[in-house]
Amino acid sequence: MIDTPMLAPSPDTLSAETGPAKTVPAKEMPAHNPVTETFNSALATAALSAAWEVGLLDRLHVDGPVSVEKFAVDHDLHAPTLLAVVRALAARRIVVLDGRGHAEPGPGFADAFRTKGFFHWLVRGCGELLTANLPALAHNDRRDDAALRRDSRAISVACRDIARNFFDPPFHDLLAGLDFDTAADLGCGSGDRVLGMLAGRPHARGIGIDIAKGALSVAREAVDAEGLGDRVTLHLDDALALSARPEYAAVDLVTCFMMGHDFWPMDQCVRTLRGLREVFPNARSLVLGDTCRSTGLDADFPMFTLGFELVHAAMGQFVPTLDEWHAAFDQAGWLIADRRMIDLPPYSFVYHLRPA
Repeated sequence: MIDTPMLAPSPDTLSAETGPAKTVPAKEMPAHNPVTETFNSALATAALSAAWEVGLLDRLHVDGPVSVEKFAVDHDLHAPTLLAVVRALAARRIVVLDGRGHAEPGPGFADAFRTKGFFHWLVRGCGELLTANLPALAHNDRRDDAALRRDSRAISVACRDIARNFFDPPFHDLLAGLDFDTAADLGCGSGDRVLGMLAGRPHARGIGIDIAKGALSVAREAVDAEGLGDRVTLHLDDALALSARPEYAAVDLVTCFMMGHDFWPMDQCVRTLRGLREVFPNARSLVLGDTCRSTGLDADFPMFTLGFELVHAAMGQFVPTLDEWHAAFDQAGWLIADRRMIDLPPYSFVYHLRPA
C-alpha cells in the first residue's frame, strides 16, 4: 500500500466545491537529459569511490566477472548496498550487471579503473568540503577551518594512485638520469614516491616530509611493510616553513609532487623555492610535479580540471599558470634542466630544476 502524501487530501474529505481528486502526471526527464545525467553521474562518482575502497574494483580488474552477493558475503558487506553501488556503475556502463547479480567490467571500466584516484580525491578527500561546506565557503563571514576541512588520509591514498598512473612514469624517466644518495620528498603523502626512489638503489636514503598526520600514518605503514625503517625517516613539518635539521645537509635531491600550488601566491612561492636552497644546501636537483591553472576554457572542461580549480578556489588557494611557474623559477634562482608535460591530469608537468 502506498502512503498518501500529507498535503494531498483524501477523496473522502473533499468538499463539493473542490470536486474529486485529480492525478497530475509528472513530466519524466529522458535518460539522456543533461540534468538526469548530472544526477546519475554524481551517484556513480560516489559509487566508484566506494567500490574501490571495499575492494570490488580491484577484484573486477584482476578476476573479471564476480557475483555481487558472494563478494558481499566473503567481505562481510551489506549486499543490498553493494548491489545498489554496482547498479549505479552499470548505469554509466562502467560495469555490466546481469539478471543473476553477476557483474563484469563494462566498456568504461578500464578508464574508470585507471582514473579511480581522481574520484576518490573528489568524493572521499574533498567530499565534506563540497557537499556540506561549499555554501558556507561562498560567504565571506562563514569561512573557517572547519568549513575548509578535508580528509588528509583519503587524499593521500587518492594521490598515491594518481601519481602511480600519471606522474610516476615521467618522473622515473627523469630520475633515471640523476645520481643521488639522499632524497627528500616534500608533501610525501603515502610515502610511495620515497620508496619508489629507493628501489634498485640499496645505498640510498629517503626523507619524507608532510604537514598532515593522516598522510604520515599511511607513509609509516608503507615504510614498515617494506622493512625500510632504517633507510627512511618521516617528519611532520610544513614545506612552506621547513625547520632546519642536520640530516638535511646530506640531501642531494629534493622532490615535490602535487602540492607545489600550495607555495603560492608569487611572493610566497619565490620565498619558498629560495628557502629550499638554504634548508637543503647541497641539493643538486629539484624535481617538481604539479597541475597548473587552465587557460582559455569556458566550457567542456577536461577531467579533473573543474574539480581541482573549484576546490582550490573554495579553499582560497591560488593556482598558477605554467607561465607564472616559469617566472617563479627565474626569480628564485632555479634553472630548468628538463621537463615532461602530462595530458592527465590536464595542465600538469614534471620539471627537473637545478640551482642557478
